[in-house]
Amino acid sequence: MNRPGLIISVVLLSLMAWVTATGAMAQDRAAFLAGQTTDCPGCDLREANLDRRDLSGADLSGADLRGASFSRAILRGAHLSGANLSEASLKRRDLTGADLSGADLEGATLHRAVLRGANLGGANLNGANLNLAVLTAANLQRATLVQALLFGAEAGGADFTGANLSAALMGSARLVVAKLDGADLSFADLWEAKLTDASLRQATLTDANLHAASLLRADLRGVAGERTILTQAGLRSANLAGAVLHGADLFQADLVEADLTGADFAFSRLSAAKLFNTNQTGARFQGATMPDNSVHP
Repeated sequence: MNRPGLIISVVLLSLMAWVTATGAMAQDRAAFLAGQTTDCPGCDLREANLDRRDLSGADLSGADLRGASFSRAILRGAHLSGANLSEASLKRRDLTGADLSGADLEGATLHRAVLRGANLGGANLNGANLNLAVLTAANLQRATLVQALLFGAEAGGADFTGANLSAALMGSARLVVAKLDGADLSFADLWEAKLTDASLRQATLTDANLHAASLLRADLRGVAGERTILTQAGLRSANLAGAVLHGADLFQADLVEADLTGADFAFSRLSAAKLFNTNQTGARFQGATMPDNSVHP
C-alpha cells in the first residue's frame, strides 16, 4: 500500500473507532438515565435529573455532572474521581467513602454533607461551601480549598497534608488529630477551632487567625508565618520547635510546658502569655514584647 493510502486507512480506522466509542457512550448514558445501570464513567450528564437515585458504589468517574440535580440522592462509596461537579448542589448528601479524588468541586455546595472517609485528594474545592460538613477521616491531601467555607466542620482525623487552605473560613471547625502538615493556611480564619493533637508541621500561617483556638499538644514544628494571630490560644504542651513566627500576636496565649526549642518570635507580642515550664533552648525573641510587657533586646 502506498503512503497516501496508508494515511487514509489510518484516518478512517481512527474515525470508525471514535464513532463506535461515541455510540457506546451514548448507549451507556441512555441506560444510566433510564435507571438500568448505575455506572456511566466519562458520560456527559450535564443537567441530568438524579433526584432520589441510589448511586451507592456507582462509577461516574470523569463524568460531567455540571448542573445535575442530586436531591435526596445517595452517593455512598460512589466513584467520582475526576468528575466535574463545579457549582453542584450536594447539600446534606451522603458521600461516605466516596472517591472524589481530582474532582472539580469549585463553588459546590456541600453544606452538612457527610464525607466521612471520602477521598478528596487533589480535588478542586475553591470557594466550596463545606459549612458543618462531616469530613471525619477524609483524605484531602493536596486539595485546593482557597476561600472555602468550613465553619463548624467536623474534620477529626482528616488529612489535609499539602492542601491549600488560604483564606478559608474555618471558625469553630473541629480538627482534632487532623493532619495539616505543609498546608497553606495564609489568611485562613480558624477562630476558636479545635486542633487538639493536630499536626501542622511546616504549615504556613501568614496572617492566619487562630484566636482562642485549642492547640493542646499540637505539633507545630517548623511552622512559618508573619502576623499570625494566636491571641488567647491554648498551646499547652504544644511543640513549636523551629517555628518562625515573626510579628505574631500571642496575647494571653497559654504556652505552659510548650517546646519552643530554636523557635523565632521576633517582634511578636507575648503580653500576658503563660510561658511556665517552656523549653526555650535556642529560642529567639528579638524585639518581642514579653509577658511582663518588657521588650526583649
